[in-house]
Amino acid sequence: MELEARYACGAWEALSYNMEIIVCLDDYGGMLFNSRRQSRDRLLIEDIISNLGDKKLYIYEYSQILFEAYEGKYEITDDFFAINDDNCICFIENIDVKPYIDQISAVTVYNWNRVYPRELVFDINLEKEGFSLMSSREFKGYSHDKIRKEVYER
Repeated sequence: MELEARYACGAWEALSYNMEIIVCLDDYGGMLFNSRRQSRDRLLIEDIISNLGDKKLYIYEYSQILFEAYEGKYEITDDFFAINDDNCICFIENIDVKPYIDQISAVTVYNWNRVYPRELVFDINLEKEGFSLMSSREFKGYSHDKIRKEVYER
């Protein structure tokens, strides 16, 4: 993998790619339909917040409504891939991350266990990209009987 470099403090340094992302998908990998999120669940959002630890959560303004109750736990950005912070997690629901897969070190997938209409699809085969399933669990959501959470890492 070719890394970008930047000039800082009189020397060139490699930019590290250690981004962690979170996505919410239907059974066919769907993320958005008609430019809207397919679904939402407040217990899923609580799970995200409770598992941040000391990491900062970055979101697009589009996702802010989901996290309004957690002011101070997130930061709004307009470009996830310009963030130079190895101690962050990015909640992604309205962009295609495939062009940036080499910058991603971990993916948390929340699966709705349903099929919704979709136009934006997360069509990355994580295992083929070198990710391994580290953990998997199911929990009852607020509006979904079953939500599966899978954590993949390189």
